[in-house]
Amino acid sequence: MSRRICVMGNSHVAALKGGWEDGAAPRKDILPTFFGALSDGMGTLDFVDGEVIPRERKAAEFFKRISGTGGGVRAEDYDAFVLVGMGLFPTPVFTNYARFATPSTQHVAEHFVSDAVIADTLWESIDGSMMMHCARVLRRATDKPIHLAWQAFCSESLFDIDWRAAQMQPILDNGDQPFVNMMMDGVADKLRDAGFGVLEQPEETKRDGVMTKAEFSRGSVLFRAVEKNAKEHRENDVFHMNSLYGRTCWNRWEI
Repeated sequence: MSRRICVMGNSHVAALKGGWEDGAAPRKDILPTFFGALSDGMGTLDFVDGEVIPRERKAAEFFKRISGTGGGVRAEDYDAFVLVGMGLFPTPVFTNYARFATPSTQHVAEHFVSDAVIADTLWESIDGSMMMHCARVLRRATDKPIHLAWQAFCSESLFDIDWRAAQMQPILDNGDQPFVNMMMDGVADKLRDAGFGVLEQPEETKRDGVMTKAEFSRGSVLFRAVEKNAKEHRENDVFHMNSLYGRTCWNRWEI
């Protein structure tokens, strides 16, 4: 009998939804149902009258419609939960790299600080994210396994965008990908200590350790209830992944 998996998140759920629904299901041991809201709609998620659902009206309507269930999440209906996107991404590591060097980085910068300074900055960002708000709301509703999925690294197509290229190239030039991953490992340890599972980006989807291969992003679609003829993201969107990425995750993740 297939285990019932509840998947919740923001627009990044689209890759997992498409990866499951485009063609034959990639696995037979699980059966996912997809919930979510656009933009910051998941920020109003709450435990209301036995259901996990956004309090904001439009977000709640989308949340119910996208799943096809017509309601919120009743925790007793599922065996495990997967939360996707919603700010689980090492943004502060990338944005602070140019100005701050540490004992573990290989570059010279305006400021020299301890590794812990960057680690604490990253954790502060994650701890205050929509992801952690939703994870904590869900934990109030259930003691079943809750897995938090890292948002995929930006596509290697980022080199077509000047400011993104300027941010990424020094990290590659200095070989500081291990530093980025070390900071992420520290967050993962904290999440596990708090009782959450952590789902990593599949290695075969990465380029140079801190980006995603373009083939896993090209043609990504908007998060909508019906995927047939779904509208694609703008051409220079490097942030969202496609159904090939989603299918790869389903084939690699141990849930």
